[in-house]
This record gives sequence, structure tokens and C-alpha cells, in this order.
Amino acid sequence: MDERSRHRQFEDRFLNQLRARAQTLIRGSLPADEVRFQSTPEGVDGVRAELGRLEVYDRDIIDRLAGTRSMQMLFRKRMLGGLFRVTVSRVRARVVAPVEPLLKNVSPGPVGREQVLDALAPYELLPSRERPTGVILASATGFSDEAKALVEGRGQPAIVLVGAREDGGWDVTMPAVVRKSPWARLLELETQDQRLRRLLHHLDQHAELVDSRGLALDVLAEKLGLSQAETERLVHQACRADRRLMTVTHDGRTHICRTPLAEEGDTMSIWNRIRKLLRLKPTTAERVRELTAQKVQIEQRRFDIDQRVSALEADERQLIQQGAAAASDAERKQVAGRLMRLRRELRRQRAQAQLLTQQIDIIGTHIHHLTLAEEGRRLELPTAEDLTREAAQAEQVMAEVAANADLAASIEVTGETPLMAEEEAAIFEEFRQVAASQAGVRPKEAAPAPRAPATEAPPRAAESTAPSATREKGEAAGPEAG
Repeated sequence: MDERSRHRQFEDRFLNQLRARAQTLIRGSLPADEVRFQSTPEGVDGVRAELGRLEVYDRDIIDRLAGTRSMQMLFRKRMLGGLFRVTVSRVRARVVAPVEPLLKNVSPGPVGREQVLDALAPYELLPSRERPTGVILASATGFSDEAKALVEGRGQPAIVLVGAREDGGWDVTMPAVVRKSPWARLLELETQDQRLRRLLHHLDQHAELVDSRGLALDVLAEKLGLSQAETERLVHQACRADRRLMTVTHDGRTHICRTPLAEEGDTMSIWNRIRKLLRLKPTTAERVRELTAQKVQIEQRRFDIDQRVSALEADERQLIQQGAAAASDAERKQVAGRLMRLRRELRRQRAQAQLLTQQIDIIGTHIHHLTLAEEGRRLELPTAEDLTREAAQAEQVMAEVAANADLAASIEVTGETPLMAEEEAAIFEEFRQVAASQAGVRPKEAAPAPRAPATEAPPRAAESTAPSATREKGEAAGPEAG
């Protein structure tokens, strides 16, 4: 898909979802009873002005560019039992698309501050009663930090910037006043299921972390562009949907990880609670989950130690360079003392990391064996006696089918009669004669033509000259008759 089509598709998606969201929230979350949608000209006027500035006068090119569609949403509320209606809010929405890069069909960068100001300029020229209370600007490539700074720095109209994320979500920047109001729900263009799919997509992209030391919820929230509370709710929903996912808390941070063996049935059932109260032996899946939690915590500790080891190694290299560049023995002695202390600490950290690595290997091997044994137990495979018996039955059936097939082929009755065979043989003989005659004529046709028109011309000449010869004879015979 080229850049023009991608931006047009983004424009259709944004406007359609915003329209559907507004219709869903009226008479509910929003303080309005009805909403009216009106097409406005600022989008197409802005694109046309930019094309004029670039001296592009192709009339058809404007139909292939994004940013030409803009709309106004009038939110109205009934007053005095519906006797009259009052306009509660007037919201304008459009897509800001850089025209010059799209003309070259190249990917544009984020929309900058000047482009946002140019998009807001037409609203300042409107009469006060027609000015919007809020403006929603969207971009398929997002907005720069300078453009996002305009959101909090301006008064009326309130500005909301909506950018597209690479994972399919929306990056919404709105003022704090709007975020605390019911109108913030108008910008929730993504459903809960779509957010869950995005979360699972990020988990698949970082599978090596999820399967080892886990992915921190604050890091996952940053990747999703959501708050940590919303991300936590999504994580709990994902854990309910996929029984292999689980959360582990380490040093006050929650991590989401994946166990290789899923728990069968409901983990919060009454029977499971009774078993835990009676301290009965846990199931294999529960043991695997506990071991996985231990493994994730140890992986987190080893990751922290690895970071400290990396910092100590960097300091060691720096001290070695300082010692090599020292100009006096006193300076070298100072550097050597620091280097000895650093190397002792480095050896301790490496020894601890090695111990944790061995513990991880032991727990990982135990989890692997438990998983193999449990999966082999859950899958009921046939025994050797069953395999032998079924193989003998299958062989017997195949032998009977083969014998019946041979018998059917030998006793098959056809509808052909002797007369039909003789007639068919006569037709074959006719085919051979025609083929032989065509083979004999083909070389003659390939030879040069014997000038058939010349052979046919003498008879025509004879016919044409015959009357003249008769006339000559008549003329000659005339005097004799006289």
C-alpha cells in the first residue's frame, strides 16, 4: 500500500470511529441528548491552498490525497421537556496530512507545531457563535513534541491531538481539563478487545522476556500508551484468557510471565480452595506455576546483578585507562587501590550471578521434566497391544479390499457387442485412409504452385477468340456465297 492510500485509509478509519463513538455516548456518558454531523470546508480548502502554493494544478490529485474531509459535531440537549434545544458543545474534527511528501508518495514525518497552527487558523476567523469549543486533529504519522505542547498552552478552543500507533492503537493528547470531564470518553476510540489484542501482540513480540524473567507492567504500559491501572486490568484479562500467563511481583514491581504448562479447570474453584486449606499435595500444574514464579524472581535478580556487573566492568576499563595514562607513581598507586577494590566486588557479583544461573538451570530442568511428564499423562496414547490389534485388523481389511477389487476387475461386464466392434474398426480404417491421403497431399501443397491461373487462361482465351474466328470465317465466306 502506498503512502497516499495509507493516509486515506487512516482518515476513513478515524472519522468513522469518531462518528460511531459520538452516537454511542449520547444519552449516556455525554451531557447531550443528540448529535448532528455536518461536513465543513476547512479540510479541502487547506489542501487546495497547499496545492496552489506548490503550483500543482491537477484537479484529480486532490481526490487522491488525505486531509480533504472535515466535519463538525453539534451536541445538543433538550430543555423544558423538549420545547427547545441548546447546543452544549461544538466540536470540529479533521486529519492533518502533509501534502508535499504525499505528492512525492514518500512517508512524511510527524506533524509539527506550525502545521497545527495552520490547521487552527480558520477557526479563529469564524464568528464567535460559530467557533468550535473543541478541535480534534488527527495524523497518521503522529505529532511532534512541540505540537503536543500546544495542547496545554492554549485556551479555547480545546485542542486534542490523535496520532496512530504502530501497533494499531491511538496516541491521544488532550488537556487535563478535558481528561477529567465526561468528554474524554469521546476520544476512547479503541474497544477493550482491541486493547487486549494489542497487549497480546506486544507479549508475542517480547516472548523471550515473557518466557524468562517476565515483562514489567510499567514497561508494558509505556509500549501500549496506556496508564498502569488500565494495563493492569488488561493483564488480568489476558491471564484469564490464557491460563499460561501469570503475574509475579519482585521488588514492588509486577511482571507478567508465561508458564509452559497451563492449569486445567478453574484455578479459583471451591475444590482448589479446599485443597489449599487442607494443604494437600499440589497438582503438577500448580507446582510448575510455583517453580515458574521462583524462576522469574531469580531471573530478575540475575538481571539486576548483570547490570551492576556491566557498570563495574565499565569502571574497570576506565581505571585501567587512567592507570596507563598516569604521570606519577603516586597517581598509579591511587588508581591501583581503587582497581583492586573494584575487582574484588566484581568477583563477588560474578560469583553471585553464576550461582543464580545454576539455580535457574536446575529449576528450568525440573520444570521441563514436569511439563513433559504431565503432557504425556494428559494425552492418552494407545498401548502396544492396542496398536498390534488395530494393525492386524487394518491389514485384514486391506487384504479383503484388494481381493474384492481384483475380482471386480476380472468379472466386469461391458455393453460392447461384436457389431459395435466391427463398426468401430471400420471407423478407425476410415481415419487411417483420411490421414494417409492428407499425408500424400501435403508435400504437393508444400511445392511451388504450378501457376494455375496460366493454365486456366487459354480456355478463356479460346472462348473469347472463338467468336472472332467465326466472324472471320463468315467474312471470308461472304464473297463465295455471292
